[in-house]
Amino acid sequence: MNSFRRIAAIGGLSCAIAGFAPAAIGAEADSMWSHWYLGTGIGPGFGAKYKLNGKSFTFDDTLQGATDKSPLIGINVINAGIAVSPSLLVGFSGSAVGMTGKILGNNAQVQINNYLATLTWFPAEQGFFVRGGAGPSNILINNGTTSNRTNGFGLLVGAGYALPIAKRHNITFTVDYSRQSYNGTSTKPDNSQFGGAYLGYMYRR
Repeated sequence: MNSFRRIAAIGGLSCAIAGFAPAAIGAEADSMWSHWYLGTGIGPGFGAKYKLNGKSFTFDDTLQGATDKSPLIGINVINAGIAVSPSLLVGFSGSAVGMTGKILGNNAQVQINNYLATLTWFPAEQGFFVRGGAGPSNILINNGTTSNRTNGFGLLVGAGYALPIAKRHNITFTVDYSRQSYNGTSTKPDNSQFGGAYLGYMYRR
């Protein structure tokens, strides 16, 4: 639970940094590095599950019987990078989905994390966008008795809309779906997947 709270705090800090960014930046340079973006988002997760020993488990299955169980929450912790053109953004996306609870008084948690390089394309240079990504991922499975973290590789596809609310400031609505693959063992998953529907913020310089 504490790790998921830390991720939420990072997401909030990202938004705060973006809010102060215009005051901290001087005259715009002519290089592409002066055209950058920064965003974050949060919302419900869906379809989160993993496969272990040939069987598929949802997060609810893992936390069956848990008390104080949280809803399935997805977080776009941070999206950041540069604009190589008015319609194409290249950068990094950190996202996660998780659920927590208590089993027999012990903290229990299931969480998938993505740390992906991403491409985001705005066909009309603003508004609707699509994106894809690839990179390292991991899954944490803590059933209150044992805890295992497994590293792997993830792929992401998504689409959304950036609604301008002021110069360079946008409210975003994004739906993402990602899959992760691992070197499964008797105690570690073969693969996992999750989706997220995020309400967020993006600053585009």
